[in-house]
Amino acid sequence: MLLASSILTYYSTNTSADSPSGHVILVRVAYWLSIFLRRLGKLVAVFNAAWIVVIGFFQFSSFYNRCFCNSNIMGFGKNAYVIISLASDELGDIRAAQIGGFFFSAGAAMIFAGLVRLMIITPP
Repeated sequence: MLLASSILTYYSTNTSADSPSGHVILVRVAYWLSIFLRRLGKLVAVFNAAWIVVIGFFQFSSFYNRCFCNSNIMGFGKNAYVIISLASDELGDIRAAQIGGFFFSAGAAMIFAGLVRLMIITPP
């Protein structure tokens, strides 16, 4: 959303004033749509940040510890423990997900940098 807003802002601010009337209407629509998308993108970012903070509070307040495996805490108290062990085939899947996530995020960053570079370069 924010990338589309940036592109529409660039389009609406870098047009000549002596354009035909139909083109002026498109420029106005692009201008208002860019403002709407920018505000909507920031609103989504605020909700996303708030959601992460709320989930963190729930996690650290033991809200999610309601499964049967934690029931031994009632009987053992401070001597209770839970053993978590991963099988070797799960480790491969975890590593593949980490590598895939890295390359997808790096690809998205390179595409964004390329689009910004296209917007910065002015034609002769």
